[in-house]
Amino acid sequence: MIERSQRWMLILVLLLFVITGSASAKDCGDGIASCDCGDTVVADWKFTKDLICPQGHGLIIGADGITIDGAGYKITGTGSAACGWISETDPSVGDCGIYNAGYDNVVIKNMEIEKFCNGIALHGTGSNPVEKNTIETCKIHNNGNATDGKSHGIHACFVEGCTIKKNDVHHNTGAGDACGDGGNGIFLYAGRKEYGGNVITKNELHDNRKGGFLTKMMLHNAEITENHAYRNGQGGIILRCKKSDENLIENNNASGNYGDGIFIGGKNNTIRNNIVKNNLAGFRISSHDVVGDGDGIDIGRSDGSFDNKLFDNIICGNEGTDIDTFGPNSKTTGEKNTCDTTNYYDDFEVTGCSNKCIDQQKLAEQLTAKGWVLYGTNKCGWCIKQKEVFGDAFEYLNYINCNEDGEVCTGVGIKGIPCWVSPNGTHHTGYQTIKRLSELVKEYQTVQPSEETSEETPESNQTTPSESTPGFGLIPALIAIFFFVIQMRKN
Repeated sequence: MIERSQRWMLILVLLLFVITGSASAKDCGDGIASCDCGDTVVADWKFTKDLICPQGHGLIIGADGITIDGAGYKITGTGSAACGWISETDPSVGDCGIYNAGYDNVVIKNMEIEKFCNGIALHGTGSNPVEKNTIETCKIHNNGNATDGKSHGIHACFVEGCTIKKNDVHHNTGAGDACGDGGNGIFLYAGRKEYGGNVITKNELHDNRKGGFLTKMMLHNAEITENHAYRNGQGGIILRCKKSDENLIENNNASGNYGDGIFIGGKNNTIRNNIVKNNLAGFRISSHDVVGDGDGIDIGRSDGSFDNKLFDNIICGNEGTDIDTFGPNSKTTGEKNTCDTTNYYDDFEVTGCSNKCIDQQKLAEQLTAKGWVLYGTNKCGWCIKQKEVFGDAFEYLNYINCNEDGEVCTGVGIKGIPCWVSPNGTHHTGYQTIKRLSELVKEYQTVQPSEETSEETPESNQTTPSESTPGFGLIPALIAIFFFVIQMRKN
């Protein structure tokens, strides 16, 4: 009887907690009230503590033009919410860390969100899109229910002119393996062609159950740039819809995913300066996976993938085909790409890609063995790109970090970064392509010490004068030794 009484008492306490929590939900924000779990934010608010929330949305947006600054704090859900009723166009029926139903010019930043169905949901409609929202510098991870629902790290539907930038979105899960099912880092249901101008940039998208970034239903005039998508279970960057048109996919690194690195379902997209390497065959989303072929860039819809353009991409080491199109009618064009294998694709006036892939580890080892040194810093954009082009082989380079060894860099006259210094002291300032570095390591003996070379200097990294050539001072030294020997003999 005592155990039964205790059990009923516990149930009553829990019921009171839920009822009290629901009753306490209020409007909040600066000048109104402090914000707690379940509240509706109607004015700017800056977190002052972590929030650990019962079931339901963590915070609800209730006004246009407000900023929610997490100030580095965390908002945590139960981790056990039912997510099965979520649809592609209605994230509201599952618990969301931050939920916005149609409000514009909202900024959500500087917070960590975990253990909800969707970490952040932007819920527009066909008649009322969410406009000009910004989600930035957030850590959004371990959201979703692995057996139940279309849950994602960020779930955005019917959005226009929104920006998602500098977030770390990882280990989010869901259920199902269809194109609209759960487990993407960022899922964007565009909804209408007119709802364009969205920007997805500088995000880390990794270890999500499905895609790093997946969009469907007519994404148009979007910019998907400088994202790093890796170790995702069904592809890195996926423009799934046959009407994903006129988007820019530029300067992304979509490597080491299961499935395709980049998938393009629509037309007139520009795919430029991306690194797409070592993607693997097979979708890692369930025990009965539909096998993906691990292509680098897959332009694979015979009903939509037309007239896309590829420029200056590095697509190497993929388990499937590096550049795969659905057939000769895709009218895919491009130039200056680097790859080894293609299917119904040729760069301009060549067969296959203009450049062949090079073994980065072997090249890195050769550069180091012959005395080449790379100088850079942690935050220089082209230094980061120089590192990325080598991937795991970067560790074999002789690299000096000027943030940590500034005196060393000053001592050899480094004035612009990244900077490759040759065995004889010549500075090659600016980002260097793998092809150019391969040429230098083979042909450098023909380069005169006084020459300065710089292949692509996208930032204002100008060349610096060459250091004096090692060995030139040997002649005076030999003369001195000669006279010294003569003097010794006289003595």
